[in-house]
Amino acid sequence: MQAIGEVLGDARGGERGVAIHPLPRRPDPPLQDDAFPPSPERIQREIAPVLSKQLSPELESWAREYEKVGRRNTYLWKWARQGVEVTMLPCVDPARRDELCDTKVLGVMLDVLLDDVADHMGDGELLERLLLLPFAYVPLDFSGFSPEKQAYAAFTCRLWQEIIGRARRYPVYEEHAELLRYDYLQLFNVMRYSQLLNKNLALLNLVEHDLYLPHNMHMMVSSTLDLMCSPAFDRREIGRVREVVWNAQCMGRIGNLTTTWQREVGEEDFTSGVFARALAHNDVTIEQLLAGDRAEIEAGVRRGAHEEYFLRRWQEHRCFLISRRPAIRSFDVLDLVAGLERLICLHLGSRGYK
Repeated sequence: MQAIGEVLGDARGGERGVAIHPLPRRPDPPLQDDAFPPSPERIQREIAPVLSKQLSPELESWAREYEKVGRRNTYLWKWARQGVEVTMLPCVDPARRDELCDTKVLGVMLDVLLDDVADHMGDGELLERLLLLPFAYVPLDFSGFSPEKQAYAAFTCRLWQEIIGRARRYPVYEEHAELLRYDYLQLFNVMRYSQLLNKNLALLNLVEHDLYLPHNMHMMVSSTLDLMCSPAFDRREIGRVREVVWNAQCMGRIGNLTTTWQREVGEEDFTSGVFARALAHNDVTIEQLLAGDRAEIEAGVRRGAHEEYFLRRWQEHRCFLISRRPAIRSFDVLDLVAGLERLICLHLGSRGYK
């Protein structure tokens, strides 16, 4: 492999790329972090900026429009704005970071809209119609739905067009456009899986949870958007970077599931891996889940230490990311690890908020 400071050729053997300059490298850290889980003081330091965060005028406008059809509060968009900022790939052109963060928050909003159709509305027909968005070359027809659902669908379609329109303006869009579509198809497939699970809880299992549900964190999509804004990225490293981001996405999912499963009991949304593992270990039963027996379900999750299991998995993914540091030269993987450490603090500090 050529040195990082040399002019890099195209991965497909085409035209030459741009010169990439070496990034400063941090000293190697220990593979185990004795400060995990983070202290309450560290969590508070990370969550405090969310509580006072101001969204850009563009995001504020979209949040106001969302309020006409959706059920989540503004805190979620502030939280997501902080989350996408701390986990952005370090190779992104600094001049594009603010706009890119806003685009990714719009992506989170789209994710939430689809997820709520799958988990709360229970409307399979509306969900399937909306999941045609990546294939739609003409406006989708929602005339057969209620006025409320038509408004919901129309907003979702406008949001999709805004996200794709923004992506098309990014300097490396054409190179990664097919990959972005692929990543969105994986995310959209999660919605189908979630709806299947909530219709038939006997399908719950940890293997499929780990295969599908991490995509709901939007981090593979976000990384592709990052690469669209990274002209100096060595395109030969894309497979290695996606391997790293997949593990980062699993870390994000773990932060999410360990801090939302209690709320989800009340919402009768049992797609979390916490419930899949508790069911596999006979700490809860399908009958208890179907009955929504909150006390029994919570007791079973705690008895089996299922939260703790996923937090150990988070540490294992972190160690993997650190081990891949020598394989990636376009950015320092430790910067991404530091962002993921901040992200778990944001998750732990948000119980009961989102």
